[in-house]
Amino acid sequence: MDNVTYLANIDHPVQLGVMIAIYFFYTGLSAGAFVLSSLGTVFGIKKYKSIAKAGVVMAIALLAIAPLHLIGDLEQPQRFYTLFYRLNPHSAISYGTFLLTLYPLNSVIYLWFMMRRDFAQGAVTLTGFRQKLYRFLTFGNGDLSEQALAKDDLWIKRLGTLGVPLALLVHGYTGFILANIQARALWHTGLMPLIFLMSAMVSGTGLLILVLILTERFLSPEKMLTPERKALILDIGQLMKWFIVVDGTLMVIDFIVLYYSNAAGYAAAEVLLHGSHQTMFLGVELGLGLLLPFVLTLLSKTKKSLGWISLGSFCTLIGVIAMRVNFVIGGQQLPLSTDTLNPYTAAPEHLLMIGIFALAEIVILYLAFRFLPVYGLPKNPTASPQNFKAGHEVM
Repeated sequence: MDNVTYLANIDHPVQLGVMIAIYFFYTGLSAGAFVLSSLGTVFGIKKYKSIAKAGVVMAIALLAIAPLHLIGDLEQPQRFYTLFYRLNPHSAISYGTFLLTLYPLNSVIYLWFMMRRDFAQGAVTLTGFRQKLYRFLTFGNGDLSEQALAKDDLWIKRLGTLGVPLALLVHGYTGFILANIQARALWHTGLMPLIFLMSAMVSGTGLLILVLILTERFLSPEKMLTPERKALILDIGQLMKWFIVVDGTLMVIDFIVLYYSNAAGYAAAEVLLHGSHQTMFLGVELGLGLLLPFVLTLLSKTKKSLGWISLGSFCTLIGVIAMRVNFVIGGQQLPLSTDTLNPYTAAPEHLLMIGIFALAEIVILYLAFRFLPVYGLPKNPTASPQNFKAGHEVM
């Protein structure tokens, strides 16, 4: 019998597309915002206490939209709930299902304790819709005694302490998912969770700066940026600078390891540095997303300007989106059995969903900052301070 040689052309298409990349982006924003909010309530840095509520509101709002990208990416999205009872102790995705549930639940309770005093006071001193809303949100607990407020502080500390590792795990597990796939050279490194976490801190800080500037100017009781608030935002800009330094350092280390690991690692680095992802990686991710914001937060003239800091913050968002696309999609485009890159084109319906979800995110953030006491109670000259007991500030 003649010898027969069988040739099999095995395709390895891009399975994790742009919806997954943007999901990673949203969870990173949420984690970064939550960690920054904890600087005042958990780590005791007093100057950051005034942004704690804003950070938690952002974290919750972003986590409300992030999973929709996962569900929208499924071929049968109506069956997402099966992940809750089909458990796999060896799968990071299985753990992630419960982290995506526990983290926002903890954050909502955490935010309620931070705002309970305002709800209780507003239920008495305000009028109209806000009074009814705040009265409902007290859930019958309008106690403003020293003991009750001290108890609130204790729960804020406890829930904030629990929320920090939950926030890091919610985003960190995405890096674990990628790092455990041995066939993908760009992903298979122990640095992957750290790279995702640090880029999350960069983008989360950038978004927090932009949200603070806009909401304090248009949605706060003062409708202006006070000198103290401006100084705090510029201080947060300096935090962003150091997050950029750490993120960039991890990226350099990762690519050194790729270059000297094996042929697959070298090829992965070449695709980003000299191949089809060169512009997105060098130009957008590193140049626009890291280098430019770093320079703007470093120079003496620009680091003291809200305009320049806002530009740098916006650039970090663009850069981290590019990073998610480069690593998630680019990592799958490297061939496993051929010598050509796997093609990928985003489905139009996915791009439409991403746009709709982004608009929904903006609406949620607007409503939250518009009606919740993120910056304290609205100015109400007719309010009577005798209508509630005096107590210390929770924030």
